[in-house]
Amino acid sequence: MNKIKLTSGLAIISVLIFIISSCSSDKEYKTPEELIKANAAYMNEEDLEAVMTTVHPKSPSYPATESMAKQIFERYDLNYKIENIKVIEQNDKEAKVEFTQITTKIKGKDFKNNKATGIHTLRKDGDSWKVYSTEMTNVEFLNKDDFHN
Repeated sequence: MNKIKLTSGLAIISVLIFIISSCSSDKEYKTPEELIKANAAYMNEEDLEAVMTTVHPKSPSYPATESMAKQIFERYDLNYKIENIKVIEQNDKEAKVEFTQITTKIKGKDFKNNKATGIHTLRKDGDSWKVYSTEMTNVEFLNKDDFHN
């Protein structure tokens, strides 16, 4: 039972790091969609510095996101794929974006492939959109038989 909780927790943490992954940078994300796609690309490249350019520097999760991303990159080789992006609210300073992400393990132990759905709250950092916070609405494990081993 503890192993199931631990492995499902790691899957959720990897999703959250992907989602909430800004140090100051020249990178700018002009649209919410551009930001989310860039984050997935940087996570796939395991480029921590670039990942952190997608996180709002005033996000309360910024330090934890950086730390957890380092751990995930050391422990796993994962593939992140954005299946759906839908802007549900947007004004000049903030946007709410619904997303669906599929995360699959290429290598590493105790990780469960999953399909996660949630809502990002994005805020402007200068002229660039950045992830400020994320609310997960659903996580579905893709290898259900594996989940019980």
